[in-house]
Amino acid sequence: MAKIIEVTLDKVPEYIKVDDNKKNKILVNTKVQFHPLDILNNMEYMLHLFIYDINGEKDVPVVIYNWDETTILRVVNGKRKDDFLSKENILIKSDEIQKEIVTFKTQITIQLGNLQNNTSLYGRQFEVFATLQPAISRVSKWSETFESKLVF
Repeated sequence: MAKIIEVTLDKVPEYIKVDDNKKNKILVNTKVQFHPLDILNNMEYMLHLFIYDINGEKDVPVVIYNWDETTILRVVNGKRKDDFLSKENILIKSDEIQKEIVTFKTQITIQLGNLQNNTSLYGRQFEVFATLQPAISRVSKWSETFESKLVF
């Protein structure tokens, strides 16, 4: 089974413009080490990248795997919930991999709507949570919400 060695961010803008029409691009580098059996058996993986604005202690991620529909829920750690900003899914086919360690470069767009009319500068801490899902694994999905009435 493959393993994520490192997740780094490149080309993070010094200033991220908060605007309904402005899109900000961030380059995420994910270094993955493949097991020789992955390459031998042509294993496929789905790389999921989630970008968050961290507000204090990091929330605990709970990943609901369902291939390209994978979602993440968070258990709030502390008083403030982290803000979800963007998500990207990348299909990785190990039959296209030529070496054991590969770095995947993924450009992710985040768009932050207008917060207020005046201009202010706030320092924020952005982080990427990466998870790698093998094709042979579990999948999960929540049902649609349904409503019923209890009778006593």
